[in-house]
Amino acid sequence: MLRASLPPVVKKYVWELKYGLLGYPQFVAPEDLVHFLSARLSAISSVLDLGCGRGSLLRALRSAAWTGSYCGVDISRKAVDEARGILDQRSSWVVSDFESFRSPFRWDLIAMTESLYYLKLDEVPPFLNRMMTMLDENGILLFRVHDSERHHEYIETATRLYPHLDRVGENLYCISNRALQSNLEEEEPTSTVTD
Repeated sequence: MLRASLPPVVKKYVWELKYGLLGYPQFVAPEDLVHFLSARLSAISSVLDLGCGRGSLLRALRSAAWTGSYCGVDISRKAVDEARGILDQRSSWVVSDFESFRSPFRWDLIAMTESLYYLKLDEVPPFLNRMMTMLDENGILLFRVHDSERHHEYIETATRLYPHLDRVGENLYCISNRALQSNLEEEEPTSTVTD
């Protein structure tokens, strides 16, 4: 895909153009995503939203009475500046591409809404591995693709890397850190002592 093959500096320019001159529309967070998260997030959960755009996921979660902490990350400064207009005291915003984004914090949820396929396919494994290290012990990484057939290579890559990946909705995929830890413990060889 062309969008995934672009270097980050070009992606940034394209998104600034879309949000600025071209008046990219304000999207509403997908209902399936909001419903899934509303049923699972506690009032104190922390959410990292990669590809947050203008903050539609935060708006939807706040409308659903979620009160946890939120960090939105997007490559477009224009989008993030508009998202900051939400004036939510439990949110923070970062302008960054996915490829170079790092966080010192552990998150209960990392969400990627229609954004995983903006990475090159061969960058997905190291990216997902890095994201999993940013999850809390019981955290989950959730990604959504609007067209599972079109983006099947991304889903297959994630499934090969994380065989316990669950399809939790028509377009929603979840990787649980707890399931990952259980799988790793099962795979550890048992040592035997012989005399």
